[in-house]
Amino acid sequence: MNDHPETHFVDEHVPEDGARVILRNGRFVDVINGRYFGPEVSVVLQGDRIAAMPGVPGQDSDMRPDFAIDLGGRTVLPGLFNTHCHINMASTTMLPRLGDISLNKKHRERQRAKNMAECLAHGITNIRDAYTEDLRCNWALREEISRGEMPGPRIVQSVVVGPPGSYLAEKLGVVLRIMGSATLGITRIDHSRSEAGVVEFSIDATAGEVRDAVDRAIDERGAEAIKIGEQRENMSNRKPNSTIMRIDQLEALSNQASRRGKKTLMHHTSVESFRRGVRAGVSTLSHLPFDASLTKEDVEAFKAAECIMEPTISVAYGITWKIKGDPLFDHPEMNRLTQYRDKVYTYAALADEYYLPELRDSLIWSYKNKASGKFKVLGLLNMSRMFRYYTQQVWHGFDNFRLLFEHGARMALSNDGGIPPCTPAMMAFELDFFDFVLGREPGMKRLSGAEAARIATINSACSMGLEKDFGSIEPGKMADLVIIDGDPFEDPHVLGSRVAALFMDGRLRINNCGLEIQQGGADQQEMPARVDG
Repeated sequence: MNDHPETHFVDEHVPEDGARVILRNGRFVDVINGRYFGPEVSVVLQGDRIAAMPGVPGQDSDMRPDFAIDLGGRTVLPGLFNTHCHINMASTTMLPRLGDISLNKKHRERQRAKNMAECLAHGITNIRDAYTEDLRCNWALREEISRGEMPGPRIVQSVVVGPPGSYLAEKLGVVLRIMGSATLGITRIDHSRSEAGVVEFSIDATAGEVRDAVDRAIDERGAEAIKIGEQRENMSNRKPNSTIMRIDQLEALSNQASRRGKKTLMHHTSVESFRRGVRAGVSTLSHLPFDASLTKEDVEAFKAAECIMEPTISVAYGITWKIKGDPLFDHPEMNRLTQYRDKVYTYAALADEYYLPELRDSLIWSYKNKASGKFKVLGLLNMSRMFRYYTQQVWHGFDNFRLLFEHGARMALSNDGGIPPCTPAMMAFELDFFDFVLGREPGMKRLSGAEAARIATINSACSMGLEKDFGSIEPGKMADLVIIDGDPFEDPHVLGSRVAALFMDGRLRINNCGLEIQQGGADQQEMPARVDG
């Protein structure tokens, strides 16, 4: 049950800039150690930072606040993350009818704005866009958010670097061009342009030329992370892709990004790519290998390399379906997934929570079409071959996820949001899908509340290179604080649910629970923060 069905964004923050605001009577979560700070602990905000934590040994307990807020015993977490999403993609289906194309185009800007607001409404204050073709779209969106013209999280922008013909730089056929432009909002542009989200280097590039391409992505395109695409099948026809970086190129790319202080994230779906990414020193591996089984040795090498996995496991919910004639049609995990999608976490529930009402019917139709085994674009172009490719996620993919999790591989929170039906705000759904995949049999290791909190906060901050400023409640860090009802250690499902309140940059941005600001930090006149009604 959602205790906060409506989100009230605060119009005006009462304390002036530089004022000290003490937050009292909250259960502050120590995500690093998987526990609560003691009940005597409070948090003092000043400017956009946490200034002090009175009650913690060694902290200043005599700091006189200018204002005080009583949190009413609610739980306080650091801001959450989505480390891998696509903010410029706001569509209901990858298999549209003509009417769906028109509908999605008409409402794309509003749905994208809703996605940004819903991130905050669910406690997500930092996201990483993993790829967009035309960076100007995201640059404009970030400007709107920074100017206060719309609510939204901070956006870390990735730029793809790779050879022509590789993933996200390959020549697309007519079907994928239609799907990209008409349904997902991705219109290809010349990658030599300074606003393109892909920087290419020649297939036979030297290590120095690869390093130069990384520098161009950072200096010319403003890349805050470097995306690597290693897809061993062409996206258009699923035939083997011969354009795979040499290992020396991959190592040079990863090393140069690290020299420039940028993280790398690598799209991969194969065990071989997993191993190459670990060997090359890639920061984060995106998605999961599902062509074969990982070994325990693979996991130990992954951990030794201090790599992080962003499994985007809930992508399987939207792209893995029963297909007649497929060997995995009646696989037990496919049956579990079908039941979960039909009965537990439905398209209707996701539509009601995260989509504009005008798009609800389109989303539900997409579900019904795929559930009945129909995989056609415009009712003509059969895409079952593409969807059949992803059915192995319920076999090797889920097993590899369990192996990584059970052996302590560090994971970040992300969902490839923008791939229908997922949006960037669906982190509660991603964590629920963690639990679904891990809960195959009684006695298997499950997702604990402490692990879920670490994944959603400090692990994800590390994946994005933001751990010095975000990811935990500590003096000196940015004052992004999520106020929720419930106990995440007892019920991980409250993580990513609608917030009771949200502080971002030290300011109260959402107030759904009637928090009141008291002058002087003592028993003086109360000044309720004004909210958007």
